[in-house]
Amino acid sequence: MKNSLNLFDSDSLKDFHKRIFFSMIIFLFVYIIAIYRITDVMLFSSNIEFKEVLQKNSVRGKILDINGNLLATTVKSNSLSTNPNKIKNKAKLANQLSLILNIEKEKIIKKLNKNTHFVWIKRNITPKEHQKIIDLGEINFKLHDEQKRIYPFSNDASHVVGFVDIDGVGVSGIERSYDEELKNSQNVNLTLDINLQQAVRDELIKTINTYKAESGLAVVLNIKKGHILSSVSYPDFDPNNRETFKAKNLINRVIQSNYEMGSTFKPITIAMGYDKDLIAPEMSFDVKKNINGISDYLEYEGDGIYDVEKIIVKSSNIGTAKIATKIGKKNQIDFFRKIGFFEKLDFEILETAEPLGNKNHWGKVETMTIGYGHGFAITPLHLIKAYASIANSGIEINPTIIKNNKHEFNKKILLKEETSKYFLELLRSVVNKTKFTGPRVKVNGYDLGGKTGTSMLVNKKGGYHKDRDLTSFISIFPIDDPEYVVLTIVEYPKIIEELKNKTTGAWINAPLVKEIILRMIDILKIPKKTYDEILNADIKHIYKIQNASN
Repeated sequence: MKNSLNLFDSDSLKDFHKRIFFSMIIFLFVYIIAIYRITDVMLFSSNIEFKEVLQKNSVRGKILDINGNLLATTVKSNSLSTNPNKIKNKAKLANQLSLILNIEKEKIIKKLNKNTHFVWIKRNITPKEHQKIIDLGEINFKLHDEQKRIYPFSNDASHVVGFVDIDGVGVSGIERSYDEELKNSQNVNLTLDINLQQAVRDELIKTINTYKAESGLAVVLNIKKGHILSSVSYPDFDPNNRETFKAKNLINRVIQSNYEMGSTFKPITIAMGYDKDLIAPEMSFDVKKNINGISDYLEYEGDGIYDVEKIIVKSSNIGTAKIATKIGKKNQIDFFRKIGFFEKLDFEILETAEPLGNKNHWGKVETMTIGYGHGFAITPLHLIKAYASIANSGIEINPTIIKNNKHEFNKKILLKEETSKYFLELLRSVVNKTKFTGPRVKVNGYDLGGKTGTSMLVNKKGGYHKDRDLTSFISIFPIDDPEYVVLTIVEYPKIIEELKNKTTGAWINAPLVKEIILRMIDILKIPKKTYDEILNADIKHIYKIQNASN
């Protein structure tokens, strides 16, 4: 019998072979893991490093105005770091750095005393600081190539443009809304005209300073395109200077603040009633007596029987309250829903607030007060959208701040186009037939309309300040072919004795709107109407009023 060759022909040999076999298995396993890890580190680490280099070398996109003017850009910068564990004479070095970098010595000492291998001393140092740091000769300092965001127009468009944090991440405004696009080196072009923006801001600040007001805002919208040409909220901030980043400065009142808009609501109330055939121009209302505690600012004229136009021209709360009652709560709510008063606007700046509306009981009295703009709060941009949409033959306008954002204007918010025409005629009458407002806002050669508003500011408890008003004026021009909406709001203007102690929209905001329109005419090159065009417009106006009354 032949002996067969066995791998494990004895117990001891078997054990030995087993150990060799399993040792080889373990060795192969460890070897494969090692090869995998080396490959992983080489490939994936290089990918990470490549991504970091790309991120470091990619330049954040620019933000530009409608004419290509630079509103935000990125420049090369340096930042200073060190390893605190390697610094010898910390007190002396802290003193030197304090003088160079304009940082408190104690803050630098605190950083240098940290038990860590890395600490930032200062990010984005200036070229002068850079050279002085080099002159110190400290070998344990490290200078890093970085990027710094700068804003050439400083405060002028700060709320719209916004700002980035120290690491270049968008925090507010367009910088926040379009952070991803800007990170990927895409430029963002705005509808804002920085020349007009500066002019509007200048005029607003003059008025705020004259009346020692708390704050204010001004907006210019191109109705035909939905473009916001100017949006100013004051006080503001300098995105180049973080010391100006105080809470009250960072609020963009145009889109973040909710206000009860006062008498600027009255033409909207008339429009909703006229559109449903509940109100006609020839209707008359008795405004002699107060109703449910509602009174008028001015004493009634003549027999106290006002038609609809006179209710708007005289800004009668009593008359508007009676019209609102005739319209009713359901129609009021339905119309507000159609013009977007119950929802946050679809706008490109993310800080846009949802309207507060009316969070309380909505009964008969509330229907009356809401009719003349009390007891219902919206943002200024909501009001601008409403006026623009009604003026645009009742076709909804969606305000935009992005130049290439093409909105389709096809949603109708009015049942009939005549409502839009009547709305515009009422606004024209306010300018042409008032004793105080008209003369203070009229611009020779330009036909415009508008409405004042004065309301009490709401306090923190939900009540009203007895001595704090919100004044406003909203204008549409040219009134016979609406192209622009201009809104100004001033918060808490003070009584000024030499200015006849008046704090109303007619006294404060109408002249402000006039100055803004004059600046618009100059900057946007808006042509004057000829004598024949003005005469024809007046004849057409008279005909419309007579036709509406028949």
